Amino acid sequence: MAYDGAWLFLAPYGNDAALENFENTVVEGISSERIRQFSDDAPTDGDLVRLWGAKSTLDGTWNDVDTDDYLLFYRNGSYTHSTKVLGTELNEELGREIWPNFDDEPWSRIIYLAAPHEIDVPSEEVHDLAGYDRAYPMGFSPLNELGVGGIRGRYGSVAAFAEGVESGQQTHSESAGSDDTAIDVRSEPEIDLDANILDGLHFPDDRAEEILDQVASAFDSGKHVIFTGPPGTGKTELARRVCSEMVDSNPGIYSGQQITTATADWSTFETVGGYMPTETDGENLSFEPGQVLRRFKQDGRQENELLVIDEINRADIDKAFGQLFTLLSGQSVQLPYRKDGEEIVVQPASSIDSTPAPNEYVMPDSWRLIATMNTYDKTSLYELSYAFMRRFSFVHVDAPTIPEDREERIALLRKYTDGWALDPSEETLDAVSEVWRVLNGGRTDRKIGPAIVQDIIQGVEHGPHRDQRTAITAAVGNFVLPQLEGAPRREAIVTRLSRIEAVDRPRLAALSRDVLQVEIDG
Repeated sequence: MAYDGAWLFLAPYGNDAALENFENTVVEGISSERIRQFSDDAPTDGDLVRLWGAKSTLDGTWNDVDTDDYLLFYRNGSYTHSTKVLGTELNEELGREIWPNFDDEPWSRIIYLAAPHEIDVPSEEVHDLAGYDRAYPMGFSPLNELGVGGIRGRYGSVAAFAEGVESGQQTHSESAGSDDTAIDVRSEPEIDLDANILDGLHFPDDRAEEILDQVASAFDSGKHVIFTGPPGTGKTELARRVCSEMVDSNPGIYSGQQITTATADWSTFETVGGYMPTETDGENLSFEPGQVLRRFKQDGRQENELLVIDEINRADIDKAFGQLFTLLSGQSVQLPYRKDGEEIVVQPASSIDSTPAPNEYVMPDSWRLIATMNTYDKTSLYELSYAFMRRFSFVHVDAPTIPEDREERIALLRKYTDGWALDPSEETLDAVSEVWRVLNGGRTDRKIGPAIVQDIIQGVEHGPHRDQRTAITAAVGNFVLPQLEGAPRREAIVTRLSRIEAVDRPRLAALSRDVLQVEIDG
């Protein structure tokens, strides 16, 4: 499977002015001759230039848009067009010329685009993948990590989704469970997790193969999996890729994957389901399945979608799973709900010998649940009961130990930055690797993973800082100090950080008092 680095940005064109702009500059395009009067660098699509724009208030999102990302345009509850990003440019003069119907500020943040693809994807198709159960994104914004990961898992890549779901083609929800892709609920999957599915991810002491072996062993024995470890170690991405590989290598067994994030508000309504007003009159109630039951059946069709629950201990999982504990142990469950007058039953495939009735949900023998859990949250959030834990195999994903030797730790960090397509200066590598060494070395109880280090480097390299020391100190304050909240030896850790030559000690001391309410020693 190809794990592209492309991202998806959601672009509305809801009002009349936006619709006019969309049709003129994205669908029809502007002559390159006209554009050349205002920009020498605009990429063309033949004799045309296609472009979209944003105002300065959206700089945070616009700055994140890169070449080869995709814009997903939506209107009236549906995603209608997708288009590839060819480049960006800050050009207020061009924005005023191309979109003269602005109100108080022109669309000066230019996004150059390839020819759009017409798609017809209901918002629910994307929002379900992103876990937008209650709050949908508003305005021009990136699709969240869960959504992008879900699209990669379901379609193979962002590009396959954005360029392959053409008008008239079937979406996943239309094709899954059809006669030619019927789900075999009793077959066991081929579990061969090759290390190449983790390309671009790094684990300490080359533990990648060991981790995958542990996952395969758990699946073979019928267990579900929880990835545990410090923040930023790649647990969620690891879960996504494992699911994607399982789906790709087992056609006819799995129909896809779904990723969601647990919250403290979860109850059995989120996992099992419950009664909701019907869409027709809003007065009568009908049973609506929750996250788990939707993995088994959608629109009356049998499904088998692997489920990833991110940050599982953020929910009171005993309360949220309710009757599903019995199901996870391989036994049938009768729910306190009815469909068409019949009590709803969820049962494993081994107990089914005929076509399931509308009130029956079937859990395939090959279905698995993968969860992630931040080990630092174990004492501050909900604890998992032993009844729940014994149904899982716990796979620890640790953060790397950083070498004491300066050249070795810089070389190690360079391996990561190469994978992130970052090219920080030697000075930045030296400073950030020293911060990482202090946090992950010795007896520290608050190690951090590569993802947080990536945030630090990006904060140093791209922030509007006057000097390197200010940048490093700000990045430590922004990304490291919050991770030390509640750490037993946080005073000692911050004191060691303050002794790093590249850190502004007085500024870090002030930040530590404000963020952690601790004083730096000596």
